[in-house]
Parts: sequence; structure tokens; C-alpha cells
Amino acid sequence: MNLLMSQLFSFSLKVTAGLALLVSWRRYRRNSLLFWSFFFLSSSLSIVSELTGFNFGVPLFQALGVSFLAGGVVSLLDEEAVGFPIHSLRIAALTLPSLVSAYIVLYAKIAPNPKPIYLSYGVAGIFYAFAGVVLWGVRRFYPRSGTFLSAVITIHGLHKMDYPFLRPVEWFAPIGFTLGAVLNALEVIAFIHIVLSERFRNIESATSPEILKKGVYILPPERFKSYTEALSDFPVLAFARRSDFPERWEVHLLTTVEGPGNIGPTQLHRIIERTRSYLAEAHRENVTGVVVIEGLEYLMMYNDFRSVLKFLATLADYIALYSGMLLLTLDEKSLEERQLKTLRQVLNVGDGK
Repeated sequence: MNLLMSQLFSFSLKVTAGLALLVSWRRYRRNSLLFWSFFFLSSSLSIVSELTGFNFGVPLFQALGVSFLAGGVVSLLDEEAVGFPIHSLRIAALTLPSLVSAYIVLYAKIAPNPKPIYLSYGVAGIFYAFAGVVLWGVRRFYPRSGTFLSAVITIHGLHKMDYPFLRPVEWFAPIGFTLGAVLNALEVIAFIHIVLSERFRNIESATSPEILKKGVYILPPERFKSYTEALSDFPVLAFARRSDFPERWEVHLLTTVEGPGNIGPTQLHRIIERTRSYLAEAHRENVTGVVVIEGLEYLMMYNDFRSVLKFLATLADYIALYSGMLLLTLDEKSLEERQLKTLRQVLNVGDGK
């Protein structure tokens, strides 16, 4: 495959993938899809810029593409409630600027005829590879496709880093662009595999159990077991202090310990965002979304009652908006009578009997 054919193949592939993801975004309304759609479309414009000799377009669209790629990765982590470990963020903050500077100095020293335009590919590749490493965090939810996509993006980022050094080498240029085209194809396959997965679409058709009702309900711990059994085959979204729930449930542990899918007790916004995404998709699939919060007492240890009340009120609003069901397990003796009354009034709690 010669240089021009490789570029045209990559361009066609990126445009097709970008438009396909844009169509998927219109259906699922997940921000990650929108960002990734723009990522492919921006990357295609980078190729157009190189083919037409519009040199300023190369670094511009390279930067935009990587920004949208990273935005999609961060959005996916947020949608799946996967926290980014603070120590990893600290390492990134301390190393990335130095790594970029070292790369630029190395290029200036080694390249016989340094070109800033070529350098933009390499710098973009550093952040490209970093986005792939961050994406590794979703492997718990997408064991094969997530791991594969993370690996391909990381490798592609590393490949972009060799561009400034090898692009001027005439015999390697076609090979480099062909390799880039192959990596683009693998990225598209991995993206599509994730988008078409049951997990990404969140909800599949399911027979609604009789116990399922719309609204907000408070259940004492001893009665919650009957709901767990009745909803064992239903795609429930749960935020809990334990993980021994039915296999079909999507469970996020409430804990201060970092880990894939774990949510800290003060990160109430992450619970809200994941719940909103889940309920919206359930509503589109004409399924009653069921959300479980098991561990209210734990959340109140780290947040004042007013903050928890506002948080629950927001969840209740989404439950009403998307016709879902919210189950709160709570030992009512753990609250003062006035707090319990306020909680019931604000949430418009139904009778869970």
C-alpha cells in the first residue's frame, strides 16, 4: 500500500467511524460517543491538511483530535463511575510536561532537519498514549474490548511519536502510514465492539418482576433481601457497601479504597451522573430502571444530612423524570424523627410493602 492510498484509506475510515459514532450518540446520548465522533472527524481533517499542503491544519487538527479522544475517555470513566486514582493523576501532572520537553529536545538534537509541523504529531502521540493508559481503567466493565482498545490506542500513540523522526525517510513513510491505517482500523473495530456491547447500551429487554414499582421506597435491611431475590434477573444499578449481589446487577462499592468502579463516600456527584445515564437508557428501552442505594448511614458519616438530602432529592427527580424505581435501604432508627419525616416528605417516599 503506497503513501497516498494509506492516507486515503485512513481518511475514509475515520470519516465513516466519526459519522457512525455520531449516529450512535443521537440514540444513546452518551457524551463519550460525541467526543469520540469528533475525535475521528478531527483526525480526518489532519490528513486532509497534509494532503492539501495546509501545514497549519496539521498541528491544529492533531491537537483537537487528541483533546476529543481524551475527553471521550474521561467521559466514559465518568459514565461508568470509574474514579481516576489521585496518585496516578499526580504522577501524570509531574511527568507529562517534562516528558514533552525532553521529547522536543531529543527531536531537535537527533533530527537532521527539524520541522515543527512534524513535531506536532509526536507531542500529540504522547497524550494519545496517555489516553490509552487511562482507558485501562474500564477493563473491569469491558474485559476484552476495553483492554484491546486501551492497548491499541497506547500503541498508536507510541507510533505517532516516531513520526517526526521517520516521516522524512522516504522508504519508511509508506510503511509508517500503512501501520497507522491498520491501527486506525483496529481502533474503529474496538470502538464499535464497545458501543454494540450490552454493557455500553446498559439495558436489555427484560421481563419486569411484579415487585417492581415506580417511585422512591425506603426499606429496612431485613426486607431488602426479598427485593434482591425478586430482582436477581433484572439489570439493577446498585451503590452499596458490599458486593454479594446478583450477577446481573451493576454494583459500585461505596468505599474510601480506590479501585475500578469504586466510589468514595463524598463523591455523590458520580452516583448522580451514573444514575442519570442508566435511567435515561432504561427509559429509551422502555424498561423501568431500578437503582439501589445500600449504605445511606455510611454516606451520612462523611456528609452532613442536608448534603445527603439534596443528593437524594436529585436522584428522586431523575427517578420521576425517567419513570424509574429507587430503593433505599435504611435502618430508620439511625435517624432522628425530624430527619426521617423530612426525608420522606422531600423524596415523596412510597409504600414498599
